[in-house]
Amino acid sequence: MSNFSVTVLPSKVQFQVEDGEAVLAAALRQGYILPYGCKNGACGTCKGKLLEGSVDYGVYQKKALPDAERAQGKALFCQAKPLTDLVVEARTVGAAKGIQIKTLPCRIQKMERLADDVIVLHLKLPANERLRSSPGSSSSSCSRTARAAAFPWAMRRTTASSCSFTCGIFPAASSPTTSSAR
Repeated sequence: MSNFSVTVLPSKVQFQVEDGEAVLAAALRQGYILPYGCKNGACGTCKGKLLEGSVDYGVYQKKALPDAERAQGKALFCQAKPLTDLVVEARTVGAAKGIQIKTLPCRIQKMERLADDVIVLHLKLPANERLRSSPGSSSSSCSRTARAAAFPWAMRRTTASSCSFTCGIFPAASSPTTSSAR
């Protein structure tokens, strides 16, 4: 088995990827957060640029990584598996120090539409839970009857039992699927 080294620029973060493991999975396993949404090659949120090295691009949807972008050296890190050591460029990279990724059931208390594609959600959190976030955080939501969708968001305020945040909304047909919050 081979292990490959990945260096992420401009942050200069380095981590190891096990043989057959995707770049994103290795980063998350080692406590580093690269942007992502669906984790299945459908949304393009994890797209970054390969500066050095080569990858197996894996299975993905063409709308998430069109041929022209792939020819420019871009890859979906949720699917890309290194074949050599890599140097990549990602929009952001951070460490998940002290913030645990978890799934929380919440109730929508109120929704305020700010624009056609922007809303403020006021959520009721479970007892004894508090939503913690860092800059660049995102969330996913789903209901029992609808598939999940990932949303970039900005925390507005939080109390011991509720939180409010501003997020973009997408038509149901183009919503990426995901199952966790980060």
